[in-house]
Amino acid sequence: MYMPAHFKVEDHAELLAFMQEHAFATLVTAPGGVPFATHLPLLVQPEGEKLFVRSHLARANKQWTHFADTEVLVMFQGPHALVHSNWYASSPNVPTWNYTAVHAYGLARVVEGEAGREIAYGLVQRFTPDMHAIPADFERRMLAGVVTFEIEITRLEGKYKLSQNKDEHDRANVVAHLRESPRDEERQTAELMAQRP
Repeated sequence: MYMPAHFKVEDHAELLAFMQEHAFATLVTAPGGVPFATHLPLLVQPEGEKLFVRSHLARANKQWTHFADTEVLVMFQGPHALVHSNWYASSPNVPTWNYTAVHAYGLARVVEGEAGREIAYGLVQRFTPDMHAIPADFERRMLAGVVTFEIEITRLEGKYKLSQNKDEHDRANVVAHLRESPRDEERQTAELMAQRP
């Protein structure tokens, strides 16, 4: 993604925490150069020096057939907010959008058998640990209807566009206005702005 230097985030631990916090993400493939996207929950799992994201797709969703040896993209998005140009003390200015995002690139592969079942149940444990037990025959039908997969991440890009290119007074004004918003994600954006230098 377009990455001005003052918005770039490179701290691996911070990027990993962001991905785990915002684990409902967008998987993008581009078979034949045509983009295809699926929105889905993901397990973000570091293993030693490697990082994997894992999930499943409906078997009827043919995105899993796109994996082959082609790089895929997973987009994680955090809080975001419109910044009104009138909020700045300086002038002239135009409206913009503050946001946080991490893009993860890697190679995906289908995972079958017991390892695939572990991914499916890993999602249950992560997101619905209190799920009621299900009958074995129902489990078999459900697992037959999905394709589990993993992506070994080869590259991460983190971007926190939080008015770092503005002076302290302008930033303080934006934070103050966003803190008054009735929208939770805009108040969250204000707090992220306040936490960064």
